[in-house]
Amino acid sequence: MKKTPEELISSYDTPVPRYTSFPTAVQFTADIPQSFYHKQLGVLLGDEPVSIYIHIPFCHSLCHYCGCHTKVVHNATPIENYIKSLLAEIDLAGQHLPNKIPVARVHFGGGSPNYAHSKEINKILDRLAKYFSFSNKTEIDIECDPRQLSSEKITDYGRLKVSRVSLGVQDFNVDVQQAVNRVQSFELIKEQVQLFRTANIKHINFDLMVGLPKQTLKTLEETFTKALSLQPSRIAVFPYAHVPWMKKHQKLLEAYPLPSPNLRFKMTELAHNVITKAGYKSIGMDHYALPTDSLAKAQKIGKLKRNFQGYTDDMAQTMIGFGVSAISQFDGVYIQNKTDSIAYRKDITENKNPIERGCILSEDDKIRRMLIEQLLCKFSVYLPDFPTIDVPKTKLEPLQEDGIVKLTPTDVIITELGKPFARIVAASFDPYLRVDKGTRHAKAI
Repeated sequence: MKKTPEELISSYDTPVPRYTSFPTAVQFTADIPQSFYHKQLGVLLGDEPVSIYIHIPFCHSLCHYCGCHTKVVHNATPIENYIKSLLAEIDLAGQHLPNKIPVARVHFGGGSPNYAHSKEINKILDRLAKYFSFSNKTEIDIECDPRQLSSEKITDYGRLKVSRVSLGVQDFNVDVQQAVNRVQSFELIKEQVQLFRTANIKHINFDLMVGLPKQTLKTLEETFTKALSLQPSRIAVFPYAHVPWMKKHQKLLEAYPLPSPNLRFKMTELAHNVITKAGYKSIGMDHYALPTDSLAKAQKIGKLKRNFQGYTDDMAQTMIGFGVSAISQFDGVYIQNKTDSIAYRKDITENKNPIERGCILSEDDKIRRMLIEQLLCKFSVYLPDFPTIDVPKTKLEPLQEDGIVKLTPTDVIITELGKPFARIVAASFDPYLRVDKGTRHAKAI
């Protein structure tokens, strides 16, 4: 007899990775020498575009749900000093590039990168242009805290040819906002959306969250309805990851009753139903996009990808990360910068690239990475494409009995019922995952 959704949640709401990379960051080790990083830069070819990630780890206040590498500051001086170091890091890396490398995309993440003055963003783009080649096809994305935007800053972003902005909305309910220490009105977001469109920045993403304290199905439906009224290009609905052993400030949320796994499941289900009914296409596990958006188009033609930013239509195989904690991805290699800002700046003052750890992928890792990406992007894999991978039948067969997957001699197919448990299916192919180490990851639901 098939299990009920509640029984499935009870069975499978266990800690598993989000698989924005494979192997995951848990497998990164501190044995990546400077010379190895320089070699990865030196073999890049000028005919293959790369993507660039810029991490600006500052916010003006701490959101209590936050799981990012960030720091609260109350004036511009620490940000300006940090960006001086970041510019020097770009110079250090640029010395090892064989020629100007074309750029497909620049993504500013944080923290709240828009907390920096727009002239600082301009400095970063100018310094990148010294070593990389920009064109009218280069996309520039920036994550934004709506509370740190102004009409002048939005106009500046238009002048800098920013292509897409992601607004951290999270929830429109005031009680929820107060509980998580992020109060911002619907009227503010509405005004900013209009200003972005006036500045010719048409691609606007909303980041929403489920699983926060004081959220109910009723308040969430109101949030989704308000968000949809502004017609963002994309909506991401992220489940709140409660990991207080990693982010101690999250314990502040334990003053409130957090939604149960069953309620979180219903919240995710509600998001899917309301957003798709409004005409958005469901993308992977937690993203939605208008049919005209490039993410929906990428999914339609089988080109949807998954990287450290989540689901993406970015086809670049190489991503170079700059800033504290930033991760670079080369062919078969992940390299992460130091996560401590003092150590990061010290390396740069000593003319060293501030790398801390990384992972060199085996051939088996590369194949499993492709398989897991296909599972999470297409919800199916054709096993003959992966002949060297032993199918973990002892893990998959119970999932089939519970209706989460359908197994054939050639395919693993995640069912509609199983999509909320897709990370559990992916974890079946992860030989590194250990139950006793599972608390290093957020729960599946």
